[in-house]
Amino acid sequence: MAAPRPMPRHFPATGLLAAAALSWGLSTVLSKLALRQLAPLDVLGIELVIGTAFVWLVLLARGGPASLRQWKRFALLGLLEPGLGFVLADYGLARTGASQGALLLACESLFAIVLAWIVLGERVRGRIGIAVAVGFAGSLLVGLEPGGGINSVLGHGLVLASSAAAGASAVMARRVASDDGADPVTVTAVQLLTATVVAAPLIAVGAATGHSHLASADGPPLLAAVATGAAGSALPFLLYKLAIRDTTVTPAALILNLIPVFGAGLAIAILSERPSVPELAGGALVVLAAAGAQEAVP
Repeated sequence: MAAPRPMPRHFPATGLLAAAALSWGLSTVLSKLALRQLAPLDVLGIELVIGTAFVWLVLLARGGPASLRQWKRFALLGLLEPGLGFVLADYGLARTGASQGALLLACESLFAIVLAWIVLGERVRGRIGIAVAVGFAGSLLVGLEPGGGINSVLGHGLVLASSAAAGASAVMARRVASDDGADPVTVTAVQLLTATVVAAPLIAVGAATGHSHLASADGPPLLAAVATGAAGSALPFLLYKLAIRDTTVTPAALILNLIPVFGAGLAIAILSERPSVPELAGGALVVLAAAGAQEAVP
């Protein structure tokens, strides 16, 4: 049987990254809806199973995995994110609002840019340097504004730790993508499968000790959790792998700063959360920074 052909580069990196940001922003809202009745480990398990199944079905329909020569790197990506990152994020979102959960990606971009400088030798110069500062400040305004009194120090701390894992994953994804033999679908499939296998014992222990609410949950939260598997795992991770082949971590991180803007906007539309003036100002700064990043993104 012939080896699967690598995915072609039909779409610009900017569009792929913006689509990934929209999908991750939607997943933040969907996770918050699911967490109204489900436990964080319930949401994690459903997210991973649905996301993994979706990508593997795509992979098998295409003819199977491409080269697995770097499978250990692909697996490490899964341990960092969605593995560690999603566990911390789900517990953090259970203790804060959906729009304030945007702190996750606000700080992820900074972690990714700093690690890209240390590990990959990427430099931040000129307009991109200004865009980094503007985008990070805007994301913090979106993420740190206390909304509705439901935030907690622990919730923000967990989301911050999640962002560190996600930033490390972004840098490793760029290193993996620099290898011409790394097929984005294969990388994403191994990444999600690893996260699912590693998280399975934790999810099982949680269910055995009474930390599962699956049996008592209604249909809408369950559907929200299932939708999060596609919107928060399969689709955005695949889009990011496709985009990072043609750009570097720093401009990609600036485009992904749109996640809190999308997340906050969808939280307003779906969850009826009301934005404050600082949140609106922060969103405007993020959009401005993302536009400034386009000079470095194909």
